[in-house]
Amino acid sequence: MSEKNFWNLIRNNLGLKMYRVENRVASGMPDVHYVSDKGSGWIELKYVPEFPRKGRFKSGIRPSQWLWHETYQRHGGKSWLLIRVGRRGVVLVKGDHSREIAKGISVHDVIEKAEWSHMGNFDSKDWDNLKGAINEQNEKTSRDSGASE
Repeated sequence: MSEKNFWNLIRNNLGLKMYRVENRVASGMPDVHYVSDKGSGWIELKYVPEFPRKGRFKSGIRPSQWLWHETYQRHGGKSWLLIRVGRRGVVLVKGDHSREIAKGISVHDVIEKAEWSHMGNFDSKDWDNLKGAINEQNEKTSRDSGASE
C-alpha cells in the first residue's frame, strides 16, 4: 500500500466529505481537508511500511508540516495525522503532536499519543469509530490488541 492507496481507502470508507489538496504554495499544508456536520479540519496522511521493532518511529513528517500543524491548532483549527502502518493498522494523532512524532519517539509513545488506533482489518464499526474520533465525538478509543507491540 502507498499513501495514494491509503487516500483511496479512506475516501471510499470514512463517510466524511473530503478533498485531496496538492498545494505547492503553502509549505506543509496537509493532504486532505474534511467537512462534516461537526466541523471541518485537515488530515495529513502518512504511510509507513511497519512499526520498527526497536528504536524510534520514523513518520516522514517534515519540519514544514509540523510547523503548519502547530500554527493551525494554535489558532483554533483541527488537524490530524492519520498514519497507516503497513497492513497492520491505523493510528490517529492530533496535529499538535506532529513535532514530537517527526523528531522520533518510540512506537509505544506514538500509540499513547493517539486519539484512536486500530490494528487489524476494518469493518463498518471501525470506520464509524474513526469518523467519530476525527469529529471528536468519543474519548480515546480502540486500543486493539497488537497496538503497542
